[in-house]
Amino acid sequence: MHWRARIGTVGGGAPLGAGVLVDSTRLITCAHVVDGLREVRVTLPGCADGLRATVSWSGDWRRQDDPGDVAVLTLDDPLRVPPCVFAPLGSLRPRKGRTAYELRALGFPRGHEEIGTHVTLRTSEDRQLGSEWLEMDVEQAHLQRLDEGFSGAAVYDIESRQVVGIVTDAVLAGDQEGYLGRMLSLDVIRRHWEALDDLLPLDWLPPAPRHELRALFEDVQVEARTLEVAVRRAFPTLRRDPPHLRSGWQAVRYVAETLTGDDRLTRLLRELGQWSPGGIGPGIAAWMRRWMPGEGEYAGAGVLGGELYGGLQGGWGGGGRAEACAPTGSVMFRAEPMTRGGSLELSVCTVVDGVPVGRAGPVRIRRQQLRARVEALLAEQVGRIHEFDWMLEFVVPPGLMSEPYEEWHIREPGAARPRPMRTVPVVVRHVERLKPLTVSRLTRKRWQTVRARGETRPVPVECGLPYGYEQFYGWLDADDDLCALAYAARPVDDWLSAALDTGVPIMLWRRHDCGGDGHAHCAPKAFLDRLADAVATLEPDRLPLEVMKLRKAAHSPHKGDADHCGHRLTLFWDDPERMPDPPLAMGNPMGSRGSA
Repeated sequence: MHWRARIGTVGGGAPLGAGVLVDSTRLITCAHVVDGLREVRVTLPGCADGLRATVSWSGDWRRQDDPGDVAVLTLDDPLRVPPCVFAPLGSLRPRKGRTAYELRALGFPRGHEEIGTHVTLRTSEDRQLGSEWLEMDVEQAHLQRLDEGFSGAAVYDIESRQVVGIVTDAVLAGDQEGYLGRMLSLDVIRRHWEALDDLLPLDWLPPAPRHELRALFEDVQVEARTLEVAVRRAFPTLRRDPPHLRSGWQAVRYVAETLTGDDRLTRLLRELGQWSPGGIGPGIAAWMRRWMPGEGEYAGAGVLGGELYGGLQGGWGGGGRAEACAPTGSVMFRAEPMTRGGSLELSVCTVVDGVPVGRAGPVRIRRQQLRARVEALLAEQVGRIHEFDWMLEFVVPPGLMSEPYEEWHIREPGAARPRPMRTVPVVVRHVERLKPLTVSRLTRKRWQTVRARGETRPVPVECGLPYGYEQFYGWLDADDDLCALAYAARPVDDWLSAALDTGVPIMLWRRHDCGGDGHAHCAPKAFLDRLADAVATLEPDRLPLEVMKLRKAAHSPHKGDADHCGHRLTLFWDDPERMPDPPLAMGNPMGSRGSA
């Protein structure tokens, strides 16, 4: 058991604490033991003395009671001394007939600086303090108590001599002096220092492929939301929320050790290969070809890249997703009219690639409160999707479809000033289409038609047409291939109602009321011609992106003018497959749905 070490300063003197040799060149100890030092001396009593070591890694610990009180020391020269053997995870879990475990540690308190002394401890996994420590105690019958010099000491099982964690601190005053202390278990240590997984006896992958896989994720930063989306896409029937995942490797470990299924790791790696930044996709593909023959071609096919908002096609529209596209998000506001008082019931749900990542409401508001409440709710949600390409969807009754949503503001926490919503794609939808009505079936059929055609081809509607509801309905009802309308001005109620009742899925209009004078001021032809030129040949799933570009261009002093078709432009773009809360899910191109 020469893996038990004493840690001292370069200049000698009293020991700083203890440590444990984990392989031929590395030891672990407490971060507070080597705080402020770059170089220390390591002694393995009875084996080696005064070995030079550097502090090669340290956790987040800065002061007492901080988490991450772990540090790694690297020796200048490798040793032939056998390192410690780690116990399987869960070794301290209470079992029938054994509610506590008797353990031991070797420390170097005053009077035992040279070869150390043992303390016998007791603890079990249920004695957790916060999410970091296990509480442990020393029976008063034992002569040796915890004291300065035990910090960083390996805590090991007396029978098997397998290491289960390290001592961090103890009560050094009062009635409990030396009898009560804390330790970090292996599960906590590896949360901070992920390389420990290379050394643990984990049964879900052999050591060699596990080490190679973990190394792929080392120093690669992946947003927690991206990791959550990858897990939920890989396991769409997951009914419990995954923990807060701080790294790609932690996501791998969570799936491998918590979920079931022989293909669970393959499924996750496919997703991580598509969405992880830093060029990790090809590395995952190569790893899978090496260690999972026949699976490697599935991973890494879609590394982040391509045109900004490239995920519009498929990710937002429900068609086939280009494999090179990044995840796409959507914040969906739903305003449901109340039966009394003219109030609205407002809710919001946020999804990323079909996976719900946040929601709020419903709250009851008055119509004049809509903008303020939407901007406030969006400020709470935007942090969940800010690293993705995302859009805004307003699912509202007809009377709210012509609100100037793209002129409202996105107020991101910490930003110096708000930005207009036109900086992201903004669409309106019909709240009634969330219900299982005939019109929803008609809308799906027209969506199938326009997607199969591959072009939007909006039919122009000049505001001088002498149609009432019945004539307008009859026109649209007789033409199943008519899937998009472009109005020269705000559609009158009869026209809008007829289009909604016949399931027309796409409409564009300028928020302008005609007034009288025989439509002399409408300029319908100029507006409709420019709008048709901009969107006629576009795939329907690209419309939110292209309309966003038109709105931006209209406000540019270099590209816009007073007659630009992007001014006051509303886009009705309504696919009933995209379902905001309730239910909290959205259709996605992979055919899966998230579960709350």
